[in-house]
Amino acid sequence: MRYALPLIATLLMGCADDLVAIPGTTTRVTQPVSSPGKELEMEIFVEPRQCTNMHIPQDEHPLCLPHVDRGSGEVRVGFALRDDGGQVYPLPKFKDQLKVYHQGSTVVDGAEGQEYTVIPHRPTEGSGTLYVLLIDGSASMEETAEDGKTRMRQVKEALRLPAVQEAFFPGGGSRNGVLLMQFTSGDPVPAGGEMAILDSPGQYEQAVKKLQPLGGFTHLYDAVMYATADLLQQPVVKRAVDDQSMSVTVIALTDGFNNLRGDDTCGSNAPRLEVLMEHLRAVRSGDGVDLRRRPTVHTVGLGRPLRPRFDAPESGRVEVTADRLCGRFVDRRIDGDIETLGIDNASLAFIASAGGGSSYVRQGVDALGEAFRQSASIRYDWFELRYRVDPFYLRRRFTTRLLLTGVASAEAKVDVLPSGWLDAPPGALGPDGWHHEQPYRHTMTVLLPALGLLVSVSFVGSVAFNLRRLAFGRLRRKQVARASAAPAEGPPEGGPPAA
Repeated sequence: MRYALPLIATLLMGCADDLVAIPGTTTRVTQPVSSPGKELEMEIFVEPRQCTNMHIPQDEHPLCLPHVDRGSGEVRVGFALRDDGGQVYPLPKFKDQLKVYHQGSTVVDGAEGQEYTVIPHRPTEGSGTLYVLLIDGSASMEETAEDGKTRMRQVKEALRLPAVQEAFFPGGGSRNGVLLMQFTSGDPVPAGGEMAILDSPGQYEQAVKKLQPLGGFTHLYDAVMYATADLLQQPVVKRAVDDQSMSVTVIALTDGFNNLRGDDTCGSNAPRLEVLMEHLRAVRSGDGVDLRRRPTVHTVGLGRPLRPRFDAPESGRVEVTADRLCGRFVDRRIDGDIETLGIDNASLAFIASAGGGSSYVRQGVDALGEAFRQSASIRYDWFELRYRVDPFYLRRRFTTRLLLTGVASAEAKVDVLPSGWLDAPPGALGPDGWHHEQPYRHTMTVLLPALGLLVSVSFVGSVAFNLRRLAFGRLRRKQVARASAAPAEGPPEGGPPAA
């Protein structure tokens, strides 16, 4: 039954040599096309052997292969990323860096009737990550937040949350380390004064306790530049990265603006940020950069965003202008003015975009801890994309295109051909809010009664026809018999007698 209905669908659709049948469904797809000239090759899975080659268990093959649920308007594809040597390139969860296109139109998460999500599968075994935590130590971190705690205390409590510690040190043979740094003016300094890789929750807890406000201005841009260049050449860091093959993830937290002098305005930061953006592009994608060694940069803002409607720039070469960075706050002074209105979420978004990471603006210990936890996400071998559009657009052939930016560049597309004659079984709504395939027996529960009804109607029609024919035959015979038994008709009244 798993292959019978797809075979019927193929016959109804017509055979085509370049189409691939998705087992257990009526869906057909073309061979995917991965765009050349990107940093990574994106492999969209369309055949069971690809899932097997990725060591995906048999019971997870339905999640690996494409699926269309026309009733709910949902589409799913599984994929992996490979480097130029053909090896799987593991990545952390990267929804913000993935653009999804359906038949040439962008799928906008949160738009009416549209949604998409990226689900990572199989954490990479044996990989190690060095997390460089850059914590703002400027004077404003001594100020009291809305919950009555100082901002520094909020940060320390967030870093010590069990979920955050588990994200940095997940166990199971992971080789992670944490380097806890603070910044104000000049180069960042290690918490407690000693440059050391923290490789256990106990060491980490002791280092977090040593965090304290240092005073001074907020040299955020310089701190990020130092953490992604000079810091990586420090002997203790270089040994960890080179000898243990660690990837580097920088998480920078601030409660305000990049600020070098008391008379700085928001517009003063535009040329400075452009310098940092060029630096991040160079250390991440310059000549001779090993993709597996380039740093990823996440940013975390503690407070309220100054520009809540600011659209984060897409990855790529985006020039930082004063108007783009500041909007109507271009000429407003930072110190004592716009820093009291909110934090520079625009700068944080620019930095994360160029650094291949994500940007978060949060308030409160728990929300702040969740931002740290998400920034410390582990790397995965393959991913599952699910998206939802109006079911109307799934009635005929369509193209699904995926474009990965920021964390790395990759692109691929596949044409999907749902059967125009025979639909797959309707999906069952799962607890995650998405529909999942059901066996074909669920289709048969609909088809068999319908077929039975057709057979019944056909049978009843034949019986009714035969009964009508039988009744008509009997009636004719009776009419003939009565006609034969009736006396001969006499002569007309007054006429001659019959001979």
